[in-house]
Amino acid sequence: MTTNLSASPELPLQYSLKDVTISILHQPGQGIPKGYQVVIEGDGNNFYIHNNEPKQTLSVEKKTVLELVNDFYQSHFFELADTYTVKKQVFLKSDDSITTMAERLADIASTRLCIQLAAYQKCITVVNGQPASAATLISKIERVINFDVSNP
Repeated sequence: MTTNLSASPELPLQYSLKDVTISILHQPGQGIPKGYQVVIEGDGNNFYIHNNEPKQTLSVEKKTVLELVNDFYQSHFFELADTYTVKKQVFLKSDDSITTMAERLADIASTRLCIQLAAYQKCITVVNGQPASAATLISKIERVINFDVSNP
């Protein structure tokens, strides 16, 4: 299990709805348009920005914010590694030994998914749909706000 080793405190057991922030920052590969940001806050300050265009407000009900927070817990989001930009693979050598290779994935599209609960914050960089549970959360958030990433 990998935990967030940043300066954030421990995951709180109790907090106010107004202290909840969920955000998505999609960064396309170098030179490719279609970047976007989505922010959902428990106090109702919700918006999205596409390609540095003006901020557009979103309407997200309190029960929906609560449902999304529950989805973060149910997917074990807080236990996931912070980044998935390293691709690991094993190879069989001629002497039948197995060797592990690691390749850093650079200049590819990624999506940063964050949740803040009071002073605690956890962010994960999703690459190539991994980890799948975080990619599923991103898809659900986009559906909740009726956001079509192919035509925002």
